[in-house]
Amino acid sequence: MTKNNQPKNPREVLDELGAKWSPDLDAYLGGETDASKIRCTLCLEAPCACPEFGSDAYFALINRRHGRRS
Repeated sequence: MTKNNQPKNPREVLDELGAKWSPDLDAYLGGETDASKIRCTLCLEAPCACPEFGSDAYFALINRRHGRRS
C-alpha cells in the first residue's frame, strides 16, 4: 500500500521492480496484433530468439536489457 493507503496497481509494482515489457504488448492487448507478432522482451525478436534458458549468454542478455554490466 502507498503512503495514502491506496493499493498500487500491479503495473506500478512491476515498474518499480524494474520489469521490462515487450514493445508490442499494448498492441496485442488492444487487439491490434496477434500473439505470434509480439517481440520477446529480452531479445526483441518475434518469435523469440533468446539463447538457451539458464546459459551464460541468456543471463548476459538479461543484464544488457537491464543496463547492467555482465
